[in-house]
Amino acid sequence: MDYNTIKLFVNIKGATLNKKPYLSLEEAQCIISACHDSANKKNYPLVAVAVCDDGGNIIAMERAPEVPPISANIAMNKARTAALGRRDSRIYEEQINNGRQALLSAPDVAGLMTGGVPIFLANTCVGAVGVSNLKPDQDEEVAKSGLDYFLANYSA
Repeated sequence: MDYNTIKLFVNIKGATLNKKPYLSLEEAQCIISACHDSANKKNYPLVAVAVCDDGGNIIAMERAPEVPPISANIAMNKARTAALGRRDSRIYEEQINNGRQALLSAPDVAGLMTGGVPIFLANTCVGAVGVSNLKPDQDEEVAKSGLDYFLANYSA
């Protein structure tokens, strides 16, 4: 493509860009708060919660001082894995536990554990939430409760 072709393409009148939903910082903080509330209501220990965008980039993360620092990294990696894979991070852990060891060498994926859940709006993945510091099924339960709260209260 030469310069004139590029210039013509850029100057097309009436051209519209694709628009997709995305998570704001405020929405990410809402999800995190809902996760903490859920863990508290169930009398679970404190958790680390991370919310990322559809590319796995962290929007917000919160960890109480009593939660081990490693839990923050694990929560971020679980969220990133769920966002990039467009599926619960639990699926990767199950595959590894069932013998698919090759997943351990997947590039750019570090959160191959239960507790990451993707967030879909208008059939588009807009990010994910990851939770750490509980038992695996509890991490996922808390992540899903934060997601459920957000989806129930989201308005486009």
